[in-house]
Amino acid sequence: MQQLNNSLKLQCVPHQRQATQRQLGIAMLEALVALVILAFGVLGLLWMHQQALTQQRQQLMRSVAIGIADDIVERIFLNAAQRAMYAKTWGDAPTSAPDCATTACTRQDLAAWDKQQLQLTLQTQLPEGDAAIYALTGAADWWGIVIAWRDANETYRTDTASGSPACPADMSCWRLLFRPDR
Repeated sequence: MQQLNNSLKLQCVPHQRQATQRQLGIAMLEALVALVILAFGVLGLLWMHQQALTQQRQQLMRSVAIGIADDIVERIFLNAAQRAMYAKTWGDAPTSAPDCATTACTRQDLAAWDKQQLQLTLQTQLPEGDAAIYALTGAADWWGIVIAWRDANETYRTDTASGSPACPADMSCWRLLFRPDR
Protein backbone atom coordinates (compact mmCIF):
# COMPACT_ATOMS: atom_id res chain seq x y z
CA MET A 1 0.00 0.00 0.00
CA GLN A 2 2.75 2.36 0.85
CA GLN A 3 4.35 1.63 -2.46
CA LEU A 4 1.14 2.59 -4.21
CA ASN A 5 0.99 5.89 -2.32
CA ASN A 6 4.60 6.67 -3.21
CA SER A 7 4.01 5.94 -6.89
CA LEU A 8 0.90 8.18 -6.87
CA LYS A 9 2.90 11.00 -5.29
CA LEU A 10 5.55 10.66 -7.95
CA GLN A 11 2.95 10.85 -10.68
CA CYS A 12 1.39 14.02 -9.21
CA VAL A 13 4.67 15.93 -8.88
CA PRO A 14 5.23 16.43 -12.65
CA HIS A 15 1.70 17.85 -13.00
CA GLN A 16 2.33 20.26 -10.12
CA ARG A 17 5.61 21.39 -11.71
CA GLN A 18 3.90 22.08 -15.02
CA ALA A 19 1.13 24.02 -13.28
CA THR A 20 3.68 26.02 -11.26
CA GLN A 21 5.74 26.79 -14.37
CA ARG A 22 2.57 27.80 -16.24
CA GLN A 23 1.60 30.13 -13.36
CA LEU A 24 5.11 31.65 -13.33
CA GLY A 25 4.87 32.27 -17.08
CA ILE A 26 1.49 33.98 -16.72
CA ALA A 27 2.77 36.06 -13.77
CA MET A 28 5.78 37.16 -15.85
CA LEU A 29 3.50 38.14 -18.74
CA GLU A 30 1.24 40.11 -16.36
CA ALA A 31 4.29 41.92 -14.94
CA LEU A 32 5.47 42.85 -18.44
CA VAL A 33 2.03 44.17 -19.41
CA ALA A 34 1.90 46.22 -16.20
CA LEU A 35 5.38 47.60 -16.92
CA VAL A 36 4.36 48.62 -20.46
CA ILE A 37 1.22 50.34 -19.14
CA LEU A 38 3.30 52.16 -16.52
CA ALA A 39 5.83 53.25 -19.16
CA PHE A 40 3.07 54.69 -21.37
CA GLY A 41 1.62 56.49 -18.36
CA VAL A 42 4.97 58.06 -17.48
CA LEU A 43 5.54 59.07 -21.12
CA GLY A 44 2.10 60.67 -21.19
CA LEU A 45 2.86 62.65 -18.04
CA LEU A 46 6.20 63.81 -19.46
CA TRP A 47 4.50 64.93 -22.69
CA MET A 48 1.86 66.87 -20.73
CA HIS A 49 4.61 68.48 -18.63
CA GLN A 50 6.47 69.54 -21.80
CA GLN A 51 3.27 71.03 -23.24
CA ALA A 52 2.65 72.95 -20.01
CA LEU A 53 6.20 74.35 -20.07
CA THR A 54 5.78 75.43 -23.68
CA GLN A 55 2.49 77.19 -22.90
CA GLN A 56 4.01 78.85 -19.84
CA ARG A 57 6.91 80.16 -21.93
CA GLN A 58 4.54 81.54 -24.56
CA GLN A 59 2.48 83.28 -21.88
CA LEU A 60 5.69 84.79 -20.50
CA MET A 61 6.71 86.04 -23.97
CA ARG A 62 3.24 87.52 -24.47
CA SER A 63 3.43 89.32 -21.11
CA VAL A 64 6.84 90.75 -22.00
CA ALA A 65 5.50 91.88 -25.40
CA ILE A 66 2.56 93.62 -23.71
CA GLY A 67 4.94 95.42 -21.35
CA ILE A 68 7.19 96.54 -24.21
CA ALA A 69 4.18 97.78 -26.23
CA ASP A 70 2.82 99.67 -23.21
CA ASP A 71 6.22 101.30 -22.66
CA ILE A 72 6.59 102.60 -26.21
CA VAL A 73 2.96 103.76 -26.27
CA GLU A 74 3.59 105.80 -23.11
CA ARG A 75 6.69 107.29 -24.72
CA ILE A 76 4.65 108.22 -27.81
CA PHE A 77 1.93 109.76 -25.60
CA LEU A 78 4.55 111.94 -23.92
CA ASN A 79 5.95 113.05 -27.29
CA ALA A 80 2.69 112.97 -29.33
CA ALA A 81 3.69 115.94 -31.49
CA GLN A 82 6.52 113.83 -32.96
CA ARG A 83 4.49 110.61 -33.39
CA ALA A 84 5.37 110.33 -37.08
CA MET A 85 9.04 109.89 -36.10
CA TYR A 86 8.14 106.73 -34.16
CA ALA A 87 6.97 104.87 -37.30
CA LYS A 88 8.95 101.65 -37.69
CA THR A 89 8.81 98.63 -40.00
CA TRP A 90 9.99 95.06 -39.37
CA GLY A 91 13.79 94.93 -39.16
CA ASP A 92 14.14 98.72 -39.27
CA ALA A 93 17.26 99.58 -37.25
CA PRO A 94 17.00 102.91 -35.41
CA THR A 95 19.46 105.70 -36.15
CA SER A 96 21.89 106.81 -33.48
CA ALA A 97 20.60 109.34 -31.00
CA PRO A 98 21.98 111.21 -28.00
CA ASP A 99 21.41 109.70 -24.56
CA CYS A 100 18.33 111.59 -23.44
CA ALA A 101 18.55 110.04 -19.96
CA THR A 102 21.65 112.12 -19.16
CA THR A 103 21.38 115.18 -21.43
CA ALA A 104 18.63 117.51 -22.54
CA CYS A 105 17.22 116.54 -25.91
CA THR A 106 14.97 118.05 -28.53
CA ARG A 107 11.63 116.33 -29.22
CA GLN A 108 13.10 114.82 -32.39
CA ASP A 109 16.13 113.48 -30.51
CA LEU A 110 13.80 112.08 -27.86
CA ALA A 111 11.82 110.18 -30.51
CA ALA A 112 15.04 108.71 -31.97
CA TRP A 113 16.27 107.80 -28.48
CA ASP A 114 12.92 106.16 -27.63
CA LYS A 115 13.17 104.01 -30.78
CA GLN A 116 16.72 103.05 -29.78
CA GLN A 117 15.48 102.04 -26.32
CA LEU A 118 12.67 100.03 -27.91
CA GLN A 119 15.14 98.12 -30.10
CA LEU A 120 17.45 97.44 -27.14
CA THR A 121 14.53 96.17 -25.06
CA LEU A 122 13.32 93.93 -27.88
CA GLN A 123 16.78 92.42 -28.34
CA THR A 124 17.32 91.73 -24.66
CA GLN A 125 13.88 90.58 -23.55
CA LEU A 126 12.36 88.64 -26.47
CA PRO A 127 13.91 85.91 -28.63
CA GLU A 128 14.61 87.61 -31.98
CA GLY A 129 12.23 90.38 -30.91
CA ASP A 130 11.09 92.98 -33.42
CA ALA A 131 8.39 95.65 -33.67
CA ALA A 132 6.42 97.61 -36.21
CA ILE A 133 4.81 100.97 -35.40
CA TYR A 134 2.37 102.34 -37.97
CA ALA A 135 -0.52 104.73 -38.57
CA LEU A 136 -3.81 102.90 -39.11
CA THR A 137 -5.42 103.23 -42.51
CA GLY A 138 -9.00 104.46 -42.48
CA ALA A 139 -8.90 105.57 -38.83
CA ALA A 140 -7.65 109.12 -38.40
CA ASP A 141 -5.19 109.69 -35.54
CA TRP A 142 -5.06 105.98 -34.62
CA TRP A 143 -1.76 104.12 -34.47
CA GLY A 144 -0.76 100.55 -33.89
CA ILE A 145 2.21 98.67 -32.63
CA VAL A 146 2.93 95.00 -33.28
CA ILE A 147 5.54 93.20 -31.19
CA ALA A 148 6.94 89.94 -32.62
CA TRP A 149 9.12 87.20 -31.15
CA ARG A 150 10.50 83.87 -32.39
CA ASP A 151 7.96 81.07 -32.06
CA ALA A 152 8.03 78.14 -34.47
CA ASN A 153 4.48 77.19 -33.39
CA GLU A 154 3.16 80.68 -34.19
CA THR A 155 1.05 80.60 -31.04
CA TYR A 156 -0.16 84.20 -31.25
CA ARG A 157 -0.87 85.80 -34.62
CA THR A 158 -2.34 89.13 -35.68
CA ASP A 159 -4.44 89.92 -38.71
CA THR A 160 -3.65 92.62 -41.24
CA ALA A 161 -6.76 94.72 -40.59
CA SER A 162 -6.42 98.52 -40.65
CA GLY A 163 -3.01 98.38 -42.29
CA SER A 164 -1.43 96.25 -39.59
CA PRO A 165 1.72 94.58 -40.97
CA ALA A 166 1.53 90.81 -41.32
CA CYS A 167 3.24 88.84 -38.60
CA PRO A 168 6.51 87.36 -39.96
CA ALA A 169 6.77 83.59 -40.48
CA ASP A 170 7.81 81.49 -37.47
CA MET A 171 6.98 84.38 -35.15
CA SER A 172 4.19 85.17 -32.73
CA CYS A 173 2.83 88.71 -32.63
CA TRP A 174 0.87 90.87 -30.25
CA ARG A 175 -0.83 94.05 -31.45
CA LEU A 176 -1.94 97.20 -29.62
CA LEU A 177 -3.99 100.01 -31.19
CA PHE A 178 -3.94 103.48 -29.62
CA ARG A 179 -4.52 107.21 -30.13
CA PRO A 180 -1.45 109.26 -29.22
CA ASP A 181 -3.40 112.49 -28.78
CA ARG A 182 -5.76 111.17 -26.08
